[in-house]
Parts: sequence; C-alpha cells; structure tokens
Amino acid sequence: MGDTKEGRDKQADDAEEHQRERELSEELERGDEAEPPREDDEESSEDDDTADE
Repeated sequence: MGDTKEGRDKQADDAEEHQRERELSEELERGDEAEPPREDDEESSEDDDTADE
C-alpha cells in the first residue's frame, strides 16, 4: 500500500488522540496526590528583602 496524504493525516490524528488519552489517564492517576507548595509566596518574600538594598 502506498503512502498517501490521507493516510499520513489519519496517522497524525491517531497519534494526537493517543497522546490525549495518555495525558488524561496520567492526570486521573495523579488526581489523589497533594499539590506541591506554591513558589509564589517564597518569591514575593525574597523580592521584598532585596528591594530595601
């Protein structure tokens, strides 16, 4: 069977769909994990310390 644009497009669409499925399953597996602490709080306090210098 020859290589056609339609075949390449279908293969690309299938790969994108599989990637979405993998990302969704990984997200569902991580759903019960606690979120890491936010770094925004640390950065803002560091910025305050250097602003006085």
